Amino acid sequence: MKFKDIEIGSVVTMYVLVSDIRLRYTVNQTPYYGLTLSDGEDTADARIWNVDLKKDIEAGKIYKITGKANEYANKLQIIISEIEDTTTEEVNWRDFFRFAPLSRAELIDRFDEYIDRIENQVLSGLTKYLIGKYSGDFFDFPAGVTMHHNYYSGLAYHTYSMLRLADTFLINYPTLDKDLLYSGIMIHDIGKIEELSSPKQTEYTQEGNLLGHIVIGYKMLVEAGLVLGLTETEEFKALEHLLVSHHGYLEYGSPKEPLMAEAYALFLLDLVDSKMGAIEDEIAKTEGGKYTSPIPSLNKKMFYVNSFSKPKDDIE
Repeated sequence: MKFKDIEIGSVVTMYVLVSDIRLRYTVNQTPYYGLTLSDGEDTADARIWNVDLKKDIEAGKIYKITGKANEYANKLQIIISEIEDTTTEEVNWRDFFRFAPLSRAELIDRFDEYIDRIENQVLSGLTKYLIGKYSGDFFDFPAGVTMHHNYYSGLAYHTYSMLRLADTFLINYPTLDKDLLYSGIMIHDIGKIEELSSPKQTEYTQEGNLLGHIVIGYKMLVEAGLVLGLTETEEFKALEHLLVSHHGYLEYGSPKEPLMAEAYALFLLDLVDSKMGAIEDEIAKTEGGKYTSPIPSLNKKMFYVNSFSKPKDDIE
C-alpha cells in the first residue's frame, strides 16, 4: 500500500519508514509524538497521541503501523494506534529509499570516462586521487538533506549531470579550459561526504554544521595536493579557487566569489542543476494540468505541469 492509495477516514495497516520523530506538545501542554513517514515514494505526517505507545521508535527504521487516515491542512495525516518492529524477511529496505536514475556502477563508469578526458597531468592526478580515495562514500551519498538530489548516489548523479551540462558550455564557450572545468565539477562537492552523516538517514554532522562542505572539501584538496606534491602548481591554485568560489556569492556561503571564467561556469552549472533537479523531482510526482507542491529551494514556488507532454525516455 502507498499513501496515494489511502482513502481519508479509513483504517490502514502498512509498512513505513520513520523519517523523523519528535516529542511535541499541544497548546494545553499535552505531550504527543509527531512523525514524518515515507512509503518509498511520498511522505506523510503522522501523530501518536498515546505517548506510552512510542517504545523505542527510531528515525531511519521501517515499522508496521495501523492507524486512521485523517486530513489535516489538505494533506494526509495518520493517527497511529499500533506500531510494530519489522524484520528483513518482511520488508526490503531498498523499497523505502530513493536512488539515482543511474546505478552506482554506471555512475562509476561515467566518471571514469570523464576523468580519462582530462589531459592535464596535474588536474588529472588530483581528481583521480580525490575520487579514488573517497569513492566508497562519494558514489553512495546524497547531495543534500532536503534541497536537491537527496537520495542514494545523489551526489555522484548531481556531479555527473553537471559534467553533461558542461559539455554544452565547452562547445558554446571555447575559451573555457576543459580540464579545469571537468576537474572542478568532479571535486566541488567532495566535502559533502563529511558534511552529511550517511545516505540512509541523512542529517548534518557536527563538522558539517560548524564548517560546511566548502571548507571540508578545501581541506581534502589541500591534503591531496600535499600528498602528490602539487600545491605550488598553477593548476592546483586554480582548482582551489574553483572549489572555494562555487557557490558564487559571499552571501551564498562562498569564501571567495568567482574570478575565473571556469569558476563562474562551475557556479552556473551547479546552480542550474540543483534548481532543475528540485523541479524535476516535484514534476515527477505531479499530474499534468496541476501545480507541483511548493519547492523550498525555490522560495516555495509552485510550478505548473502541462498535460500535453509525453513521458520522457530514461536518462542515457
